[in-house]
Amino acid sequence: MIRKLFYLANVRMLAGLNVIAILTAFTTGSAFGQSAGAASVFKTNCISCHGADGRGSAVGKSLHAADFHSSQVQQQSDAQLADVIEKGRGNMPAFGSRLDKDQVAELVKYVRSLGKRK
Repeated sequence: MIRKLFYLANVRMLAGLNVIAILTAFTTGSAFGQSAGAASVFKTNCISCHGADGRGSAVGKSLHAADFHSSQVQQQSDAQLADVIEKGRGNMPAFGSRLDKDQVAELVKYVRSLGKRK
């Protein structure tokens, strides 16, 4: 009887941990094919101007930050987007000295994913 109770408690605990893992994947962006690192880099460096949804924060809109949903952004190649991230453009600072090539590539994918969300 005790073994059965112990088994049921472990099954419930594992089920709860699975739910937490799934929810974490959805909130960090990894459920959309993005690494948690890309979401973290975006949150640290980009969200203040581009907003959580990529449409632009109030500050970003006043600085004319790009809306990731716009055709202007989505029609650019990955190389062009990476170049903007690395070298900056207009009011956007350059991040090439702060981010490595892999982070920039992941950030480009993340920008694409934000642009596709409604």
